[in-house]
Formats: sequence, C-alpha cells, structure tokens
Amino acid sequence: MKTIVKIVFLYCIVSTSLSAQPLVNVRLQKNSSLTITGTTNVISFKIFQDGEKLANRKLSVTTSQNQNKITLSDNKLLVGVKDFTSNNKMALKDFLKLLKSDTYPNLQIQINYLDLAPDDKGESNSGNAIVSITITGVKRHYCIPISFNNDGEVLVINGKKKLSIRDFGLTPVSQMMGLIKVSEWIDIDFHMICKITVTDEI
Repeated sequence: MKTIVKIVFLYCIVSTSLSAQPLVNVRLQKNSSLTITGTTNVISFKIFQDGEKLANRKLSVTTSQNQNKITLSDNKLLVGVKDFTSNNKMALKDFLKLLKSDTYPNLQIQINYLDLAPDDKGESNSGNAIVSITITGVKRHYCIPISFNNDGEVLVINGKKKLSIRDFGLTPVSQMMGLIKVSEWIDIDFHMICKITVTDEI
C-alpha cells in the first residue's frame, strides 16, 4: 500500500494502490474553520463556524484509487446550521431564516471522489473535490478546487467555491423595504486541519 496522505472538504484520505482499501479515520481539529461570505448592495458579511464547533468530528471511510481519481466509501458530514455565528447579527438572523434552520437543522456534505493533480515528480498537493451539498433538502453537485499539505498524521486542507443560493431554490432576502438587497452569490471558504490514522485494510 502506498502511504501518501491525500484528502479533502471537509475530510481527507490516504492514496492507495488499486487492491488496498484501508480504513481511514479522520478527526477535525479545533483550529479548523468554515466561512460563508455574502454581500449586499451596501456591505459584505461573514458567517462562520470556528474550530470549537467543528472539532472532534470523526469520519471513518475506505478508499480506492484509479490513477489520479480517488473514491471514498459512503461518507456524509452533517454541519449544524445553528452552529454558525457572525459579527453581523442581522445577517445571521436572515441566514438562519433563509436556510429554514428549524425544519432543516443540518447542511449535508458528501465527497463523491477526488481528482488529484500530480506534479512532474508524481507528488500532489492540489486537485479538485467532486462534492454533493444538500441544503433545505435540495442536493447539488460541485467541483471544488482544493490544496493541501501534511506533516505526519496532520493534514491541512484549503478550498474555496463561489455558488448561487438559487441553486437550492432559495431567494435572496431584502431589508428595509428593499433598500438593502442581498446578492444570490456566496463564497464558501474552508480551512480544515485533520488528524488521520489508518487502521486496517479490508
């Protein structure tokens, strides 16, 4: 089994040979963060989850590799909508209302596969994650550029994606009788620090 540590969005994995399927345990660390940036016709705002909310989430997945494509077994990460916070209390209130947090308390993220971009030496510290995101019960698929580096069992993953909330059937809110209009476009920015351990091959 090749032991080059690989990853992703919200998790990570180990790159392996075609025949090996290791069980990979991924635990998010408290210095991780997930930020959503939005704009209005007046100001921009940030809504985020810090490491205290994300820390100690544990995922266990098996992996397989075919050239530069890495597939993960069934993996789902639930992100609590009400765990987000913001310095802009009005923006946070509108965000929770828009995402119908009482009816849909979680966002769901699933990595379908990773498409790595090796350099001339065959090493890779970047690529794309093909991800399914479910918001208010609506699932959409995205290709998210990622970069990563590792130090032993610790893997740091960064990624950013611009998307429209209309993809999920959501309508941007307006405030003050329409004087302040929120853009449909948001940037999702994640900085994930993960501790990875490989247990057994299955």
